[in-house]
Amino acid sequence: MILKNQVHMPPQCPPVGAIPGNVSPVYRFIENEKLEEIDFQNHIERKRPYPPNKTCEALAISFFTSTQSARNMSKKFKTFRNKTLLAGKITTECGRHQTQHQHLNLWLYENVDMVKIFQG
Repeated sequence: MILKNQVHMPPQCPPVGAIPGNVSPVYRFIENEKLEEIDFQNHIERKRPYPPNKTCEALAISFFTSTQSARNMSKKFKTFRNKTLLAGKITTECGRHQTQHQHLNLWLYENVDMVKIFQG
């Protein structure tokens, strides 16, 4: 399967340990009360700043595997404090993911409807 933004990925992106798979629940901060397509755009698509050596991570979508890790992130970074935290799922059809310390990076496959899949 072809990854979304694959032409912009640096070598070894996604990392070798990134695998397709079902994960539920996962948690994601969204912009408003209603889940929209923009909520599943990566840093580059949203024109958000990122360190030059973090291009691979900037091409991924971030999730948390526990509410506690999400709460810790909102305490650490002001940008998450006014966002809504939603629970959902990812499936093997979404892409390749890697989890470290209750944070999951997902590199999406092309043409995935994450709003539909996440909400189930």
